[in-house]
Amino acid sequence: MIEFSEVYKTYRNGKIVALRGVSFRVPKGVLAGFLGPNGSGKTTSLKLMVGLLRRDRGRILVRGFDPEKESREVRSITGFLPEKPVYPSGIRVDLFLYHIAKLRGVPWSDVRRIIRLVGLEKYADKPIGGLSRGYLQRLGLAQALLSQPELLLLDEPTANLDPLARLEILELIDTLKKDLGATVIISSHILPELQLVIDYAIFIDNGIVVDYGRLDELATKYGAMTVYKLSLAGDPRSIARDLLSLHSVKGVIIRGDTMLEVHVDTNTGREFLDYIEDLRRSGLVLDYNVQTSYLDQLYRKAVGGERAVA
Repeated sequence: MIEFSEVYKTYRNGKIVALRGVSFRVPKGVLAGFLGPNGSGKTTSLKLMVGLLRRDRGRILVRGFDPEKESREVRSITGFLPEKPVYPSGIRVDLFLYHIAKLRGVPWSDVRRIIRLVGLEKYADKPIGGLSRGYLQRLGLAQALLSQPELLLLDEPTANLDPLARLEILELIDTLKKDLGATVIISSHILPELQLVIDYAIFIDNGIVVDYGRLDELATKYGAMTVYKLSLAGDPRSIARDLLSLHSVKGVIIRGDTMLEVHVDTNTGREFLDYIEDLRRSGLVLDYNVQTSYLDQLYRKAVGGERAVA
């Protein structure tokens, strides 16, 4: 879906180096975290993806298009939420979205559907200036979704939100990704919460991408524990007991009546995955997703030290 190859970007006539030969790939259909400290090059990279900045050298492709030379094609398939969006405070939420939709040729029926998707129905007839920060982010998501994008780029979407609002926004992004089938990239310096939703990561530090890939692959590479969330049709306690008999399972946490959180030794995880597939075929496990509870640990190992991101 996205490919960066030896991309350099500087500011102020080369005095400030933002990207130093950045190379990475993001495949179609993932929910990727673009992770690194503030000032590491995340925002610059996202703006390059949509052609808002020009690179100094290197190659960038977004679904085969060059964002500089084919910006119209790239923007037609991309929704972008900047870190600090600015909205007209006096206009109603629905009228603002309708205006944007009209400019993009999107019908009013789609606007109403998106308002429902992002949970803004109660505030559709309210002025934007009265929205909380969390609902302003929902408005930004709605604006980014108006063209039904294949690619959704979200720059620090949980910044300056309280912990509950951050989790609500991340859960909403996860739901939207599943419902719409879009490829999603979230840039952030806050790692612990992102591990709840992402399945792919790009680690950037001081303008250099130090590693990237699927979380389970990165966990294997750096020797971190992999965490799986299981959605169940069977008795969670019975299934938990069976899982704990596996050599690869190091811990199981019961989350309510239908969920399990399973901590698996990545190096021996194939045993666990084979067992879960058997449970899926029997109907006891409805679905599962992989994450890691050691995302900050993965980042620190990738950059070659004990530096924390946030």
